[in-house]
Amino acid sequence: MLRRERSAWIWLGALVVIFGAYFATVHALQSESTEPAFTTQIALLAAALLSLGGVALFDWLIRLRQDRRQETPPFDERDKLIELRSSSAAYYVLILGMILVGCVMPFSANGWEIVHAALLAILIAEIVHHGLIVMGYRRGWHG
Repeated sequence: MLRRERSAWIWLGALVVIFGAYFATVHALQSESTEPAFTTQIALLAAALLSLGGVALFDWLIRLRQDRRQETPPFDERDKLIELRSSSAAYYVLILGMILVGCVMPFSANGWEIVHAALLAILIAEIVHHGLIVMGYRRGWHG
């Protein structure tokens, strides 16, 4: 498995696990009769983002070790096409989500609902990006 594909798998797993747990916890807290405190919500968001930062550090350390051993093949045409395809699809997903969050939701939602919707849009765009990278390496860039 190529480093770029392995990195995409790591990010896919991390995004699904970390933010799956985050949104499940937020939903459980909002299901209670009282609104969760601001500090609780910020602490949950900080924990999720710090966990994601830990995954980024882990991925960077693996990449650094492989680069020192020179196990990584150079970025070729196939890699460029896979990255282009996945980035452009993720961009459109992100733009759609941000239009919804920035242009529609301010008239019907407030505060944390907008934050969670924006975070969900970013999350979905990243899942699309890394998912298409994995598919590109599994099926080919045109698959």
